[in-house]
Amino acid sequence: MARTDTNRPVGRDPPTPLGNPRDLYLRWAIDTKFAYMFQRNKSVGLLIQWISPKEAALAKRFIPAGAHVPDVYLVPGAKTGLVPVFWAMTLPVASVQQFTKSVAKLATTIELAAPVTGASGNVVQNLAPTRSASETLLAVLDDGCAFANERFRTPAGTRILWLWNQDIGAQGGLLNGTLPSANANFGYGGQWSSADLDGFFPPIGGTQEEAYQRAGLPGLHRSAAHGTHVMDLLAGERPNTANLRDIVFVQFPKEGIDDPSGVWLTQYAAHGLSYITECAGPNTKTIVANISWGPQTGPHDGKSVLETFIEQLIQDQWDNHGRKLIVTLACGNSFGARAHACVSYTAGGSFDWIVPPDGEIPTFIELWWPKAVTPAGVRLRVQPPGGPSAAVSVGPPTSPDGTWSASIGQIGGWTTALLVVHPTGGKQAPHGPHGRWRIEIDASVGGAAGDIDVYVARADHNMGARRRAKASYLTDAALERQRFGPPADRFKEAPLSSIRRAGTFSGIATGLRTKVAAGYTLRTEEPAPYSSSGPTRGPRLHPDYAFATERSQARTGVWAAGVRTGTKVRLSGTSTAAPQFGRVLSNVYVPKPPQRPDPERTGLGEVAPSPEVIGPE
Repeated sequence: MARTDTNRPVGRDPPTPLGNPRDLYLRWAIDTKFAYMFQRNKSVGLLIQWISPKEAALAKRFIPAGAHVPDVYLVPGAKTGLVPVFWAMTLPVASVQQFTKSVAKLATTIELAAPVTGASGNVVQNLAPTRSASETLLAVLDDGCAFANERFRTPAGTRILWLWNQDIGAQGGLLNGTLPSANANFGYGGQWSSADLDGFFPPIGGTQEEAYQRAGLPGLHRSAAHGTHVMDLLAGERPNTANLRDIVFVQFPKEGIDDPSGVWLTQYAAHGLSYITECAGPNTKTIVANISWGPQTGPHDGKSVLETFIEQLIQDQWDNHGRKLIVTLACGNSFGARAHACVSYTAGGSFDWIVPPDGEIPTFIELWWPKAVTPAGVRLRVQPPGGPSAAVSVGPPTSPDGTWSASIGQIGGWTTALLVVHPTGGKQAPHGPHGRWRIEIDASVGGAAGDIDVYVARADHNMGARRRAKASYLTDAALERQRFGPPADRFKEAPLSSIRRAGTFSGIATGLRTKVAAGYTLRTEEPAPYSSSGPTRGPRLHPDYAFATERSQARTGVWAAGVRTGTKVRLSGTSTAAPQFGRVLSNVYVPKPPQRPDPERTGLGEVAPSPEVIGPE
């Protein structure tokens, strides 16, 4: 795959609108009156891509009462660090339908994000306007920032320059437009400066637990936290190490972490990355930001709204500030999740979708047709467990009994369908049907060549999250037969099956400007059994590099810091590969390992790990 490694990113022509810009999740949410969304404050988030800055300026007149668009998206101009063709906004539920209708002709895509709740009332007075003095600023967007661990401290104090907790009711200073910059008025959650974090340390004889209790940060009562592990792999150092670099940590909100589907990620990640760039100082030449989270759904062509936003932010940082923004991402852990299928558009096909009982959030599956297919060319039928088959047509969502919904639309030039099964358990009734769903795609005559790609939304729980969801998966007769084959075939594609291991990248890791890491097992030098595979539906064919995420088949995971100073824990997954890649790039080191024969899974090769990551025998 050809890559462009020059400092200056290449711009894109402004996109043109095509069809209804509202994504299918937003249409479903409006149709169900937002009944299945978290709504403590009755406000939701939208991530909007405008046709051009001109249309974005026109859209300001339609902002409804009670809505909030941070200044970082509203004040375009030279050297402001802004991306003027995107809004990551919040607005009242009651205003969503009218607002999105009013601006439909100005936008290319209006995407539903998770609800954002109101700002905290806990204001801390000693916040000081502080920007990074480091030439390289390191940033983590994750869950669980053990700021008291000495891996993130110097003799003078903490290296955490700013910590923004996006959770509802978070302690800390309001993001009210003054700190860390005048444009960072995101209006919810709470932030701590380095001075605040140092102030939480108890007198001599106290414990780290006291510091964490005073800060009120979630997830730090455990021995391990995902964000701490990731932060150590990216930025952890001994306190007496020279040239220690500043860190910014964005704590994802609890309601998002509890929902693994990925719908919530777009807004919080966009806000978090914007916040991080506002923390950079005049001497900052490079920002390395790591996101180890990602959905399984999306167009997988590098042009989802969040991916496009990230690429534009990378370009903006170079054009207006002369600094590099490097965003490292995990390729995903869905190689064996049975969450991707391919069906020939011209030949058609069918498969089953297994939806477990007792899931407390909706279950989603997306279908993406080849580029030349219009919604009128879709031939899709859905049969719920124990029920009749229903044809899905263009128009209002197919929802025979109100417990599930299917709709067709055209987003970003792609014809796509969304199937939603409402919660199969929990307090909210009526429950959606659980069991074996049948998805049938009829053959099309004279249509476009290519495959229809099917993606199941994630539902495996995140570390430390409540088990609100149950993972659904795809299957068919050919895949079931593979279960009885030899063990050597267990990581191969099943012959004649529609279910695919290839093409399982994270839905936000398919762009060319981001840096994508896969995982491998050190002892065998083979790809980790879960590490997702290319190619994507866009120009990216594979990850950039693979990093050790397992020591061996018997001793899993890699070493990094636990919550308390001096503790080490082993965690697995490509979420541990991405920060290792970020650390390499922050040291301006480009590895040149020997390339393996499976580039779709290991990219340009497997990078040797540091001894500290592997740990003792």
